[in-house]
Amino acid sequence: MNKQKLLPYLLLLPSMIYLALFFAYPMIESFQLAFMRDVQFLNLRAEARDDAAVTGTVAMQSNLAITDRARLEETLSNGVKRPTYWFNVQAQGINGDTVSGWVNQKNVFVESRTQSETARVVSGEAAREWTLDFVRRMVEDFRFGRALLTTALLIVLILPLQFVLAIIMALILQTRVRGNTLFLYIYALPLGISDLASGLLWYAIFTQRGFLNSFLVSTGLMDQPFIFLRPEQQGWIIAAIVLAEVWRATAIVMVIVVSGLQAIPQDYLEAGEVFGATVWQRVRHIVLPLLRPSLQVALILRTILAMQVFAVVIALSGGDLVTVLANETYRWYDPARFNNPNVAAAYSGFILLVSLGISLFYLRAVRSQEEATKQA
Repeated sequence: MNKQKLLPYLLLLPSMIYLALFFAYPMIESFQLAFMRDVQFLNLRAEARDDAAVTGTVAMQSNLAITDRARLEETLSNGVKRPTYWFNVQAQGINGDTVSGWVNQKNVFVESRTQSETARVVSGEAAREWTLDFVRRMVEDFRFGRALLTTALLIVLILPLQFVLAIIMALILQTRVRGNTLFLYIYALPLGISDLASGLLWYAIFTQRGFLNSFLVSTGLMDQPFIFLRPEQQGWIIAAIVLAEVWRATAIVMVIVVSGLQAIPQDYLEAGEVFGATVWQRVRHIVLPLLRPSLQVALILRTILAMQVFAVVIALSGGDLVTVLANETYRWYDPARFNNPNVAAAYSGFILLVSLGISLFYLRAVRSQEEATKQA
């Protein structure tokens, strides 16, 4: 194989390494946290030595009946010998059956090594087992339903507004009116603001002494400030989050739509104008069908980002009045709160699976006519 044929594979190698290190490996680790747990158990041995055959397995804190004991000697690293005890015990195994065998004194608690007739398992061997306990705990958490509903509601409210505004903004820029470059800078300004800064900005607008209340009171439209962000006004909190997200991230969709518009041949639009098509007819029958690939990319990107909305919700509601899936992920991971990485991993895995499902739906539903014909 010559160098020309190897070149594409060499160019792909950095991308594959990047995906393996920063996508595949963290995802596998996250799913292991969500579906596996660390457990300890104690193996009973056929003889009083560590490498003897296993005769049964008992769980931690199990009560054991001592039927025999043996006093042996072990040699330490410095050559000193010390006595060690092994106990022949009988107990209920992890499968519910009765098992018996030898255990070392270091793995059990006994009141008297020479006289006690019972012992309790206090240490053993570490292992990992598959479990749905963390997923079940996530689903049964009373905040899960609220977080899922709020996240879905935000997606339903944010995406249509963003796409309508982004298409209008892109069409204005495409008309090349005077000052369209200035419009581009104004539209793109929120792209330089982080999620948290956007949330704090809109909090300053909607808070009791914020810009909105100051304007309403100073103009005489209201006698006293109205408290928008309070527990009884969750509708206003949702509205503030939607406005903050639409204001901050619509420019992302606009940039994608503008790039798609530039790929549409001008002849198509001129032909539609010659045949008497109105502006709306040209947008509906020419622009939007040819924009499907760009809209597909924008839909996938914005839906995934809307699934992960977090900082804006924290800034406007503190994460308690209104919660979303990303906030619950952080709540379970936070050492100062629940400190449970396993349930947090279950939340993050759920967000990933839903995002992948929605992306596949978009790839299937929003296709160009050419793509649909090929797959048919």
